[in-house]
Formats: sequence, C-alpha cells, structure tokens
Amino acid sequence: MYDTMDNPFLDFFHVPNSQELLDIAFKKAMKSSAQVSKNAAILIKAKKKEHKRIKVAIDEIINRILLVIKRVPMIDDLPDFYRELASLIVDVDELRLTLGKLNGILPILSQIERESSKRLSRIENPKEADQIRRAAFGRISSIVNKQNANLEYLNEIRGDLRRIPSLDYTSPCVVVAGYPNVGKSSIVKLVSTNKKLEVQEYPFTTKELKLGHLEIQRRFDSIKIQIMDTPGILDRPMPRRNKIELKAILALRVISDLILFVFDPTPACGYSIDSQIELYQEIHHNFTKEGTTKMFILINKMDLASSEEVDFLLKKLGLEEGDYILTNALTGENIDKIISFLHKYYHLEIKSQL
Repeated sequence: MYDTMDNPFLDFFHVPNSQELLDIAFKKAMKSSAQVSKNAAILIKAKKKEHKRIKVAIDEIINRILLVIKRVPMIDDLPDFYRELASLIVDVDELRLTLGKLNGILPILSQIERESSKRLSRIENPKEADQIRRAAFGRISSIVNKQNANLEYLNEIRGDLRRIPSLDYTSPCVVVAGYPNVGKSSIVKLVSTNKKLEVQEYPFTTKELKLGHLEIQRRFDSIKIQIMDTPGILDRPMPRRNKIELKAILALRVISDLILFVFDPTPACGYSIDSQIELYQEIHHNFTKEGTTKMFILINKMDLASSEEVDFLLKKLGLEEGDYILTNALTGENIDKIISFLHKYYHLEIKSQL
C-alpha cells in the first residue's frame, strides 16, 4: 500500500558517457599509490603499483555502473500511476535491455583485473609492469566505449523520468482536462501553488503532467488538494492518440477524484465546440468510475465568448446555473469562484465521509 510517494526516479542523476567514465577512473587510478615497504625491491614496487592502478580503475567503473543501475527502480514493481507513466515515457523493454548490457560488462572487467594480476606476478623486469597496466587500460577503454550509446541513452531519458510529479496517495487529486489551448494551464496556475506552468497561445504547449496544490482551511485543520494540469486531448479513437495525450488519459483513469473539464466556446482555441463536447462525453462515460469521480465544467474565455456561443454549449449539455463556472483565465476573472467551489466541494466530501 502506497501513501505519500516521491517520484521514484528522483535519484536518477547524471549518467556519464564512456569518455567521462574512463577519465574519472583512470585519473583516480594514476593518483593512487600502493602500500609498499621502502626497502622492497624495485620489481615488487612496480608490480604492486601497477596492480593497484588497474584495480582502482576497474573498481571505480564497476561501482559507478552499479550505482547507475541501482538508481533506476524496477518499473514493474511501481504503483500503477508511476509504472504506466514511465512506460509512456520510455520503452521499458529497451531500458531493461540497456541496464542488462551494462551489468554484463562487470564480470568482464573483473576478469581483466585477475588476468593482469597473474601477468604481473610473472614479470622479471619493472618496465613490463607499466606495459601490462597500459594494456589493461586499453582493454578497459575498448569495453567501456562500446557501452557509450547505452550510457547516453540512460542520460537522455533520466530527465523525462525525473520530471514525473510526486503524488500523495492520501490527498485528493483534481485533474484539469480538455482540448489543447483552452486555458487549462492558466487556470491551474491561478488556482494552485504551481506558478511555473508554461502558458502559450499555441496548442500542445503542455506535454507533461504538472502538479500544483491548494490548501483548504477547515474549522479545526486544513487539507492540501493536488491539482493536476494535463496535456490537451483530441476527440479521436484511443489507438490514434499519441503518448502526450495518453498521459492525460492516465491521470483521468488512475488518480482523479474530481475532473474539471475546461471548454473554450470560441473559435480561439482552434477546435470546434462539437468536438469538445464529444471529448467531454467520452471522459464522462469512461472515467467517472461509476459515479465516484465527479466532473465539473469550467467555461473559459468569457471575455471573447458571445452569449450565443455560451448558450449553445449550455443547451447541448443541458446545464443549469451551478453546474458550471464562467471564467477568464487570462485576467483571473471568476478564478475565486473556482477556488470557492473546491473549498465547498472538498469540505462537504470529507464531512460526508466522517
């Protein structure tokens, strides 16, 4: 059972490419020194010094690769939301294969150390020790360089995985949904604590799930509500929806307690009101969880919408006063009504559960 859970990929830090990894390992190796008696023979000193350098280089590479592998959680073991979202962001099979390839070079590197140690034990000239170390470093470089594409792939996907929002499974989650460019991000930005949401005048600006919070004061305490901004969804069959749209579908299906559906009744968003209504009806039919998840309507761009455009939408959906809020996310008009609605809704919801 999961309650509060941070994004499981937050520890997935920078992955060095092959050259960075080799530079770090060899630099550390060349600075290392073996503990040898001052009175030891030159040959013994050479053997110990070069063995120590090979061991330090290989240990450094193995430890760093193991750390990379450890920082990538087992996606199949994650809660539904994180598992499914990660699967939309990356090819899980490719990720698993990549980690397996990295793990596969570790015994080969260990074998190089053992073989080098045996060769060093048989030398009769101190200069041979340096030659054996150089040969070992060459083999190490060859093996690690062949993994460069895998290392770069991991570093490429880590940014996307680290941007997954951290959820609190004990707190309600409001999911704001609708067509692209209808004003969802602007509304979430005004209602919640997340003031960093990108807002542009072109569609599909939002490509990720973004989370903000709203604290609701009650008589004796307060609760923190999560408010999720989602990418726009088009009214089309599910198989034709892209991965950006599927992230919004995932949020609606898995984590929504309340859905705020945003309409733009004007031509400004670039999509017809009939298409938006079709999407609303699909979401209402598929994601209200047999009545346990409520939907509420926000009609945005009230400054641009004519009375005829608004009336058409109200009649199409059979809406009455109290079923919707007219707002203007650009100026913030009636945003206070949305906040008041959420305060009242969650106060009553929680009260009814007591």
